[in-house]
Amino acid sequence: MSLIARRVHTTARRSPQQVDRGATSRMSDSSPWTESKRSLFERSRLQSRNDAGANRQYLFDCWGAVSARIHAVKMIRLFLDFDGTLTTICPTPGDVRLSDAARRSLRRLSRHPRVRVTIVSGRRISLLRKLVRLPGVRLLGLYGFESDEKIALPLAVPKELPRLRAVLRPLPAELPGIRLEDKGISVAIHFRGALADTQLRTKDRIREIVRKFQPGFHIIKTHSAWEIAPRQLEDKGAALRKELKGLRKSYLPIFIGDDLTDEPAFAVLPRGITVHVGRTSRTKARFWLRDPEEVAMFLGRIVEELT
Repeated sequence: MSLIARRVHTTARRSPQQVDRGATSRMSDSSPWTESKRSLFERSRLQSRNDAGANRQYLFDCWGAVSARIHAVKMIRLFLDFDGTLTTICPTPGDVRLSDAARRSLRRLSRHPRVRVTIVSGRRISLLRKLVRLPGVRLLGLYGFESDEKIALPLAVPKELPRLRAVLRPLPAELPGIRLEDKGISVAIHFRGALADTQLRTKDRIREIVRKFQPGFHIIKTHSAWEIAPRQLEDKGAALRKELKGLRKSYLPIFIGDDLTDEPAFAVLPRGITVHVGRTSRTKARFWLRDPEEVAMFLGRIVEELT
């Protein structure tokens, strides 16, 4: 029996209190972990007790159970959001960068025969390719609607898009602090940099505009932007159902995300490992991690379990 397998077997026989006390010692025994990572893990573990969301569990406090599930299946289907999950949110979206630690772990996981890695993002797939640059990682853009296949939309949608752009174009002058992002088949209105009152007025204007384009278009809501998109553009839950459809081999689905658009994906994986990044009590995810740095730590731990 390998060292990791013996640890998992021992952890399964411990009480929850013993598991928590043993978490730090297991980390210290793992040579790939630097002192700074151990320190971050210890601080996060101690602070986790006071975090919001009583129904969620801090993932590293439950590592024995997570490890056992990883070892119990033949295949791991790992799905991740990008912005706010693998990378820190930046005021300029083009400035985001994958950390070296996250990139190394994603590369190793994507090459492992038991793992399939997919990034599901609201970004267009062409931009994702430039930011990710990992050939073994599958990319899905526009919340899972866009893959390598050609996008098919009703003829009425392309005809309405120029009119939608024209209606939205004056908004930044009318509502200071907002920014428009044209994604080709949808338009996102970003309001992270706007005052609270301006954000409320922006949402009212978006609702008013969308009413003029119904039933063909709807609103996709995130924490810091609302996107006007064709109704055919579904959510990440629909994307995961499609990706997992027909799989017969024993597999463990894992989804990690930080935004409102990740909630449908959490909802369709009640038996998977679902992880919300950041503090919130309103999520369907079972576990939580503090930030993208802890997500990179989690990916590194999965690599260790499979080594």
